[in-house]
Amino acid sequence: MQPVAHSCSSAARSSPRRATGAYAPPTPLQDLHNLDFLELCGSQAKAGAALAVHQSTVCRSVQLMQQQFQLLPDPGRKVCRFGHNECLKHLRLAYRAHRLMGGLLRIGTDLLHQALLVGIDGVQQVPARFRGGRHWAELVRHGLLDGAIVSSFCLERRLPTGSIPQWDGVAALPLGQLALQLVTTTPTTKRVLLPGKDALPLLHQAVEWHGFSVQRQPRACQEPAAWIKRARDRALALPVCRELLGSGWIEAHSLTPLADQPALIEQLWLLLPQGAVNSRAARQCLRLLRVQIARAQTMQDLHGSQS
Repeated sequence: MQPVAHSCSSAARSSPRRATGAYAPPTPLQDLHNLDFLELCGSQAKAGAALAVHQSTVCRSVQLMQQQFQLLPDPGRKVCRFGHNECLKHLRLAYRAHRLMGGLLRIGTDLLHQALLVGIDGVQQVPARFRGGRHWAELVRHGLLDGAIVSSFCLERRLPTGSIPQWDGVAALPLGQLALQLVTTTPTTKRVLLPGKDALPLLHQAVEWHGFSVQRQPRACQEPAAWIKRARDRALALPVCRELLGSGWIEAHSLTPLADQPALIEQLWLLLPQGAVNSRAARQCLRLLRVQIARAQTMQDLHGSQS
């Protein structure tokens, strides 16, 4: 992502799309809201699409924030690439407090688990992206996210059984476990399409241990259609959790499970700021996620007993 250009055209300020019933960012924080989505989405075009505003609106917001808060862009960083300082940190935490006051949590996750958030009241979704566990924790700690669903596959190393990942200022609450399946248009393939190793290092390790080779999906191509197209064009397998995708999804995309499925069992956690764990919104979200994951696991057990 290139630094924000100084020549972008001005645009009339547009109100961001409301994520749940009555909540919208307070007017004084709309520029911060746009900056946050740029950080989370990675480009002005994607942020504009997620916010339902023109990308020039995002551009202008970032310019204003950088000028007024003396932010220095650092494209080499994974978090806060468009600038960070103590003032912005406190502003983001204040915005989080406003969301919590409205009963809202901004929660992120990857494409494999995005379906878990669909339909949960009180959740402001952001575009799905694959990230490493430490990256997710940093987004929560800095106030860009209020929560994140993370998999054991995105950790840098395996944890002892029953252990919970630890990050400063962030609580990891167990959600349960699920199995991923490999699906493809070519049932005999031994090649699997995965995100970069920095995002899912332990999934790379597990897939390669089972004798598969890995091809990496470009970081800029995160939409489901891009994954399916690349897998189909190159005869690659994809990891999915079909119980989260709904009946008929695999067939609708002309995919089929590999006959020889490797064991790809993941633990899932909900990352929350330590100060927000006992909020009503967090407790409700945690309960609903655990119910969904338990239901999906029951379906997986049933499918396993029938195979």
